Amino acid sequence: MYKVLFFTLLIVVFSFGKENPQKIQNKVDSLQKPLYNPFVENYILHELKQLRDENRDLKVTLHETLAKKEIEMSNNAISYATSTINNMFYILAAATSLLVVIGWTSIKDMNDKVKKIVDEKVSKVIDEYESRMQSVEIDLEKRSKQVLKNQKAIETTNIVHSLWMRASQETTLNGKVEIYDEILELRPDDVEAIIFKADSVLDLGEANWALNLTNQALQIDEKYADGYYQRAKVYSVLGFVDNAIEDLQQAIKLNEQYIQEIPKEQEFAQLIENPTVQDILAAVEKTA
Repeated sequence: MYKVLFFTLLIVVFSFGKENPQKIQNKVDSLQKPLYNPFVENYILHELKQLRDENRDLKVTLHETLAKKEIEMSNNAISYATSTINNMFYILAAATSLLVVIGWTSIKDMNDKVKKIVDEKVSKVIDEYESRMQSVEIDLEKRSKQVLKNQKAIETTNIVHSLWMRASQETTLNGKVEIYDEILELRPDDVEAIIFKADSVLDLGEANWALNLTNQALQIDEKYADGYYQRAKVYSVLGFVDNAIEDLQQAIKLNEQYIQEIPKEQEFAQLIENPTVQDILAAVEKTA
């Protein structure tokens, strides 16, 4: 992002360098809005890529885990079967020896005892196998839910990204507000959408509505610098100079880049002459 900004600045400086200084000054004085907007698309695409990578990694891990579990269960089943057969022969040999030593005459009793012992051993193996299968099923269910959750998050991100694209191309303020409302229906805590909506509402002349939106955004994220900056603009329009200066100080504290934007904002036209604001700007510039 910084590389793009740097090359954009070089292009602007180069183009200005070919024009008359008086024309350049006139263009600078006529600027009403920032020359560029935040690269929201880059942020959304990065988030989408991260979600897709996580979903892909989760699927790979799931398949690997299933394969390992199947091999482990097969090995355990073979081991248990081999152990059971060996135990059966040991038991038969021991029973035969006992029969010879003690003098048992009833083969039926010996068979019954052997059958009982074998049944108990097989039942134990089956119970252990069922327990392991149950744990595998629980693990698969959890991972399936995670996959579905990731898929839903990807779908929501795609929709939100398309809405941001529509908002950037929308020419009317009312149209922008409607698109921001659609974004907030999908993500009610999206402070960026709330602040963009507040900016559009302020341009429509609804300062009180914009103030309510900025307060809502700062309740969600109290360290959101753009929220304080936008609320300072609203306070300046409403004539609450002290509140505007306080929010402006907080915004500059969180992000000193707003120093460059203050003189360009129409909402700060009256506030910029305030001695306190002048002192803030001078102090920050001196520190820089």
